[in-house]
Amino acid sequence: MYSGQQMDLESVFVLAEHIARDTKCLVAVAVDSALRRGEDWQDIAAAAGVSRASAVARWGGCRASDLLVERMLPPRILMEGESFPAGAVSAEQRVPRPRTSGRAAGARQGLGVALRTLCKVSRVSLPEAAAVAGMSLSAITEMVEGRTVASWPETYTVAHVLRGEPEDLLHLWECASGERLSTGRSSTDRLAAALRGAWLAAGAPSLAIASDVDVAVARAALCGQIVPPWSVVTTLLDGFGADPALFQPLWVAARAAQLESGEGTVLS
Repeated sequence: MYSGQQMDLESVFVLAEHIARDTKCLVAVAVDSALRRGEDWQDIAAAAGVSRASAVARWGGCRASDLLVERMLPPRILMEGESFPAGAVSAEQRVPRPRTSGRAAGARQGLGVALRTLCKVSRVSLPEAAAVAGMSLSAITEMVEGRTVASWPETYTVAHVLRGEPEDLLHLWECASGERLSTGRSSTDRLAAALRGAWLAAGAPSLAIASDVDVAVARAALCGQIVPPWSVVTTLLDGFGADPALFQPLWVAARAAQLESGEGTVLS
């Protein structure tokens, strides 16, 4: 689309279907955020131009979580045979960054780097992203520079416009904003998404040189195929320049769910 090439009709319909689905997800996330801010169903119904009963039926209960779960796709950036285009990530970005002091400030900067990484990979310019997302260029610029933390619906939209998986940035956003969202995803999926977010915040380095963890193990962890021992997670995050302490609650929840299911660890 951005290269000026005309899409075939089938691709247009597929894209339209994805946009329609993501629009429903975005609205559901916005409603969830409004409820968390203390707005009631009457306010939401008025904003949507529907009755209170219709608003509750449309977005109440677990509906927002269900919509997000339905949208989930495999992490494209880590699937076998797929990689970032050569030169999309600079040599400087492949070097793990040192941890920053101040968790909130570090998470905000990490979120900005993750968005910049998606921007480089997608080759979508910031003016294009601003136009598609319906946001000002200055607002998106501040986000990708790590100077501000936008709302989750706005962050979700920008990540999607940059052709990333918004859920990969959720943990970074939560650490930066101090808020916690319920997505309906399993604890294993949340851990994997958070690890992918840390990888993006490191500039998406090659897994072969980012840490001492075996590439196959690192890929399986980031794809949510395994819940590795905490020592492996720590080594992986150290390689990404991330603070393991921020990820330990996610690992504990994923490990507990794994033990409860009786699966055990894949690794010794």
